[in-house]
Amino acid sequence: MRKKIIIPFLSLLSFAAIAQSENNTESEKTEVADGTSAKEKKRYKYFCANASVTMADGTLKPIREVKVGEKVRTCHKGKSITTKVKGVEVFYNPDAALTAVYLRPTNETLARNETWPLVPAVLLEATPHHQVQTDKGNKAMKQLSKNDILYHFEPETGEISSWKVGVVQTNARKVERAYNLTTEEGSYLIENVIVSDK
Repeated sequence: MRKKIIIPFLSLLSFAAIAQSENNTESEKTEVADGTSAKEKKRYKYFCANASVTMADGTLKPIREVKVGEKVRTCHKGKSITTKVKGVEVFYNPDAALTAVYLRPTNETLARNETWPLVPAVLLEATPHHQVQTDKGNKAMKQLSKNDILYHFEPETGEISSWKVGVVQTNARKVERAYNLTTEEGSYLIENVIVSDK
């Protein structure tokens, strides 16, 4: 008789432990609905769902598909390193419009040749308050000007190159869903450009 009582009780304990571990994993993914004050919304920092994150192996993955625990690439003291994703923030119907920044290589004239006459610009979109690494330290997207230099990871060589700000377009567009990552290193690469997770 005692065995019949103990077995179901132990089963309940194991189910409770599994449920608790699943809740801990989900807590690392934060979802933010459109129910906060306008002041709070302006402080949110995020990218559009299709923004490309550089993974540890150098491949690109849309930020919406990146999961907690995966390793992504970033840069530290001019060198490419990897870091682990600690959290994923998802924003539904976010209020703040994205700021668009177009970047071109600082040595654009040297990069041009007969076989590849045009060097494409890199488009970086984020909320106005999102921090990016520049030659003058971290700056918010809305503070960038044509005098600023950002850092770009070159997947083919593994080197970090300097790219200059060309055009800054405020209130470029709004999105229905947006994302941000937090990493152990405090930064990661979006469109191979170094951005802060704060």
